[in-house]
Order: sequence, then C-alpha cells, then structure tokens
Amino acid sequence: MARLPAGIRFIVSFSRDQWYRAFIFILTFLLYASFHLSRKPISIVKGELHKYCAPGKKDGVRVNGQSQTAGGVPTHQLPDNETDCGWAPFDQDNYQQLLGALDYSFLCAYAVGMYLSGIIGERLPIRYYLTFGMLASGTFTALFGLGYFYNIHSFSFYVVTQIINGLVQTTGWPSVVTCLSNWFGKGRRGLIMGVWNSHTSVGNILGSLIAGYWVSTCWGLSFIVPGAIVAAMGVVCFLFLIEHPKDIACSPTLVAVRTRSLPRGSSWMVCRLPGV
Repeated sequence: MARLPAGIRFIVSFSRDQWYRAFIFILTFLLYASFHLSRKPISIVKGELHKYCAPGKKDGVRVNGQSQTAGGVPTHQLPDNETDCGWAPFDQDNYQQLLGALDYSFLCAYAVGMYLSGIIGERLPIRYYLTFGMLASGTFTALFGLGYFYNIHSFSFYVVTQIINGLVQTTGWPSVVTCLSNWFGKGRRGLIMGVWNSHTSVGNILGSLIAGYWVSTCWGLSFIVPGAIVAAMGVVCFLFLIEHPKDIACSPTLVAVRTRSLPRGSSWMVCRLPGV
C-alpha cells in the first residue's frame, strides 16, 4: 500500500473534535477582529474632517495669507478661526469639542450597552444575537460614511450614528467569549485567550490600512468598506457559527467531563481532606 501524502497524514492526525474547535477558534477570532476593524476609521478620518488648507494661488501669488490678482486685488483670505476645506460642521474653531463628542458619544453608548448586552445575550441564541449585532454595526458604520456622498453636514446625524453604533457593537464581546468558553472551557485558558486576544491588534491594523487608503481621496469609503466587511462577516456568522459542541455531537470540554464524573456528595468529601 502506498504511503499517504504528508498533508493527508497531517489532517487525519487530528480528531473531528479538534478540527471543530480549531474552526470555532479561527471563526470567532475573525468575527471580533472585524468589530475592531470597523471602529478604527473615525480616528483616521478626523484629520480629514478638520484640516488646515493653505490658500491656493489663483492668477497671482500668495502674500501674507492671501492671494492677489495681477491688479493687486485680494481674491481669498482664510479666516483666523476656520479652515477653508474641512467638512462642516467640523471646520469651525470648536472642532476639538465636536470631534471629541463623536468619541464620547460612542464610548458612553458602548459602556451602557455592554451591561445591557450581557443581560440580553444570555437569553438569546448566540448565533442570532451576534449576527444581528454585526449586520447592525456594518449598517451604522457605513451610514457615517454615506454622509460624505449625500453631503450631510448635520452634527446630530453623526452623533446619533455613533451612539447607535456604540450600542450594537456591544453584542460582539459577550457572544464570542461565551461561544469560545463553550468549546474550550477552563483548560489552558491562559494560552488560548492570549493567542485569541490578538484579534484586537489585527483588527486595528486592518482598519487603519483600509481607512487610510481612501481617507485623502474619498473618506466616505473609509467607513463604507469596513461596514461592508462587518456585515459580510455577520452573514458568515449566521451560516457557520456553532454555539456549543453538543449541537454537532462533539465531546464536551475536559472540565465538563471531570465535573460530571465526580460522585454525588464529592464536594463534601473535598472539604474533609486534610489542609482544606
């Protein structure tokens, strides 16, 4: 009999349960990395919403902050407290307060929503709850970018979008952590969570790269593209996320097996051990 190829030998060296656990590990990693990816654009685009643009030269030369025509008549001069090419309303002298409001509106909503999400999430199927959150996050992330294409300059529009986005983004963490705990339990939690938590850095790096690609030419796409990615990952979540090993007849976690194998009254027996 011919020897199996090295790749096939590698595949069959792992059990069915191990392959499913690896799949859930990678899937939840990508799902939550996409959440971080969608949060990064606002920090990249801030410089485009408020930027200083020097006056252009129009049929003349720039002299002391203004442009003069051939006849010596000034054609344009920047106000001292505004820019001439920022995105209203962030082009005013109070732009720091306005941009800061975008941050704390998201963060306050995220803080409140995280508490509510934990209560709601434990009463709903993880797959449905996480799918809804990712689709909603993608929608409101993209909605912020649509302000560029529809020429929206209402400050309340951007604040409300940030608030709702902050609320729906809270569906991610409780869901993926619960799913990961169902599959891996407490065994080697330090190693598993240490590697898995790198999704934060991966998502932030990808979010910065994607947002930075369009920020100077069309900053609306810096939000729309990450929003589309999160929404697409929501569809992947709906199609492939398995909430618990028992749903596909996989063996329970090692901790669960040990717990069920203890005899009745074993907790009292433990208390009788010397030194306890």
